[in-house]
Amino acid sequence: MKINLGCGRDYRPGWLNVDFFGAADPDLVFDLEKTPWPIEDNCADIILLKHVLEHLGRDSISFLNIISEIYRIAKPDGIIEIHVPHPAHADFLGDPTHVRPITPEMFQCFNLSLVERWQASKLPGTPLAKYIEVDFETTNVESFFDQYWMDILNSGKLTQEDLAHNARSNMNVVQWTRITLRARKPFHHGRSLEHLGAICLERHGGMGDVLMTLGAAKALKEISGKPIYLLTVPQYKDLAESCPYLSGVFTGDDELGILYDRYGDSGGVHRANLNPAAFGIAGKHQIDAYLDYFGLTASPEMKDIVLETDRGEMESESILAGFPAVPAGKKRILLHVAKGDLNRTWDIGNWSALCDKILRQGHQVIAIGNSNDVPGRGAYTLEVPGLLNAVNRLSLFGTLSLMKKSDVLISTDSGPVQLGGATDIHIIGIYSVVLGRSRLPYRKGAVAWNSTAINPECGFSPCYNWLSDADALASSGITDINRIFSDWCISENKYNCMEDDATVDSVLTALFDFIGWG
Repeated sequence: MKINLGCGRDYRPGWLNVDFFGAADPDLVFDLEKTPWPIEDNCADIILLKHVLEHLGRDSISFLNIISEIYRIAKPDGIIEIHVPHPAHADFLGDPTHVRPITPEMFQCFNLSLVERWQASKLPGTPLAKYIEVDFETTNVESFFDQYWMDILNSGKLTQEDLAHNARSNMNVVQWTRITLRARKPFHHGRSLEHLGAICLERHGGMGDVLMTLGAAKALKEISGKPIYLLTVPQYKDLAESCPYLSGVFTGDDELGILYDRYGDSGGVHRANLNPAAFGIAGKHQIDAYLDYFGLTASPEMKDIVLETDRGEMESESILAGFPAVPAGKKRILLHVAKGDLNRTWDIGNWSALCDKILRQGHQVIAIGNSNDVPGRGAYTLEVPGLLNAVNRLSLFGTLSLMKKSDVLISTDSGPVQLGGATDIHIIGIYSVVLGRSRLPYRKGAVAWNSTAINPECGFSPCYNWLSDADALASSGITDINRIFSDWCISENKYNCMEDDATVDSVLTALFDFIGWG
């Protein structure tokens, strides 16, 4: 079908001719500014707007609705031909019914591939293609010059280069423009990746950061359909290989030659370095920060961490066989009692008090994690009567399996939170430098599903957002730049968020609100 929108006196036999004025005797009478239009989806091979669009959409919402309708009724690869007066010509300025200047550059905002590249490069430009889910490629632009200038050009007194210069700086040079668009349908994110053969994500550590990279890998795979690979450290290779959305895992640059050989003739491999600290302090969920690297937007259900493995099953069964059974009507609660960065460590006294109070309610409590050869890091050793100890007794797969058999995980911001995100366990996260919504996993189509965040009350929270502020950096008192992330605190009452804001009672309230106070 060919559709002539705003046909006026240009009635075209064999086309569907549409106009607001019945006096034009069109095939269909309706107001183009009243949407949706009475035209079915995906029906038009060609859509013509001949000196029409400049009359429509005085306000932005109305105009965007019109663009959406053009996209809706166009067939995949349908052609849209637009004729408009040049905004710097008297033909446009002299008509009081012209309400919106139209330029070829305007349609860049509706080109999804271009918008994604803008966002990946942190360039300005309103990403309208994403906002209203349309995708138009500009395939041709023709300028038609005012006769005055054409006469000068034809007389030889002006070159084409001179004419182009005048068109950029003078009025009444270009009289009108013909813009041809192609509707790329169906709409889907990732247009800017279509030319690639494969994508290799690079993230070396820590464990939580690598696991969130797997969430980004899932989204990238579902959006682009491209093979996704991961370059990481050897200690996380096996864990990453259990993610079904990765086509392979590498642990050294020397191993990547196979990728370049395999995809060299099909668009090549894009190696994405996701190691910079900027991803962790971006002020948004870290998975979304990773996707921002590509200029991509993904729905929540695309971003969960998926690990498909039964490795660790025997480990967890062996551990549980040595522990008493969970009392009837009670829950199995895992504590990841981490010690490490000053601004992310909850005091051992708090952990001990929390553990004691949970045990007094009759629940089973198991300490998990691993100690570390690095002084001051790893997992605390709690000495609380009744606490069951699994510290240093489980691999990552064994811990994952135990999480699947448990009801609640309580942890500060750390790798086990993301590992728990690959299960249905309820997560209570204790946060300081970032907000819980920036870290708690995507699950079941929502961020922080089946999770509770204990966020600080500090007026500077989330304080990692201040790391780019020169005055805050200068006033922090940190002289060793290597310790900026672990020692960072700009409050006069250092680390108060972990010592006083995140109280034992606040964690207990979050726990018993979930499992019940009985």
